[in-house]
Amino acid sequence: MYTIESKVGRLIEVRFWGPILGEEPGAWRRDHERMIAAMLNTYVFFVDLADAPVFPPDMIEAFSATMRNETRLLRTAVLLGSSPTLGLQMQRMVRDAQHPHRKIFRDAREAEAFLSDILTLSERTRLHELAADRRSDFSGPSSQVPASVGVPPSVASSGLSTPPPSTTTIPPSVRSPGPKSVRYTPSGPGSIRFGGGRPPSGNNGDT
Repeated sequence: MYTIESKVGRLIEVRFWGPILGEEPGAWRRDHERMIAAMLNTYVFFVDLADAPVFPPDMIEAFSATMRNETRLLRTAVLLGSSPTLGLQMQRMVRDAQHPHRKIFRDAREAEAFLSDILTLSERTRLHELAADRRSDFSGPSSQVPASVGVPPSVASSGLSTPPPSTTTIPPSVRSPGPKSVRYTPSGPGSIRFGGGRPPSGNNGDT
């Protein structure tokens, strides 16, 4: 499941969490297209995959296709959780999309810093809220954990650091599928939101 929304300015917020439903790769393509069409000019992505499962092949194809279609993109920060397999998947997709300003992080502070210097004050404030939510999910800074712990050498050598996995348990009711139809739900003045379901709090590894 996922949401894609814009609450403030040019900042587009994406969040994936498990499971990836059968109809969602196609829905993701449509929702992504509608979102970037709604943006008046350039845009910046904060992609939260800390709770995401390993992507199935059709989701990899859909996600890769949408990355290639982001012609007005300024920057993307992708925040990973503890899944080494998803880390490898995203590393390949970002590399193949060939945009110099897409980067992968395992530390919310680093992701925030990467985007902040091109954002307005209101956009930075919103990004800080998102990053602060993620920092609170971890029991300590990722710098306290060796980057190679639980990560294949190819990921460790890329400079990604791995935070301690969260011990938060996600109730089954939170992980249940959302509405089948795509929802357009303004969540504040000038905001746009697509996707279904309610994102969980906490962090997953391979699912």
